[in-house]
Amino acid sequence: MHSLRTLKGAGAVFMAAWWIHSIDHMRRGVSASPDGVIWSGTFVAMLAVISLTLIFTEQKSAALFAAIVFPLVGVGVLLSHLPPDWGPLSDPIIFDSNTDGWSIVAVMTEVLAAFWLGYVAAKAVRSEQLSSVSAGPVS
Repeated sequence: MHSLRTLKGAGAVFMAAWWIHSIDHMRRGVSASPDGVIWSGTFVAMLAVISLTLIFTEQKSAALFAAIVFPLVGVGVLLSHLPPDWGPLSDPIIFDSNTDGWSIVAVMTEVLAAFWLGYVAAKAVRSEQLSSVSAGPVS
């Protein structure tokens, strides 16, 4: 199925982007980020692993799960890193920050990959819906 191959490709891109962002956190030192950011990032990683496992094992629910999870991942990472410090889930990389350009690239790479995977997954869900409608009722 073509949409599944595309979903796997977008999943592989997200995995690479997630590793880049994670390596940046390690480079800066885990203690540089508030505990809330570390714990929420761990939760996001668990959701991503579940979703990516569904994708790469070609489960029927993979596209729907990814279409829900990855846009939320993108929004969460954006809200955690781009605005100025706003609370325990905030780790600003632009405002009030001692980070460098590498951190901005790492974060934006993951955000774009998450939104791309969510988009590809939503297209796959839509394609599956259209093909099931065009197939007609089962006799």
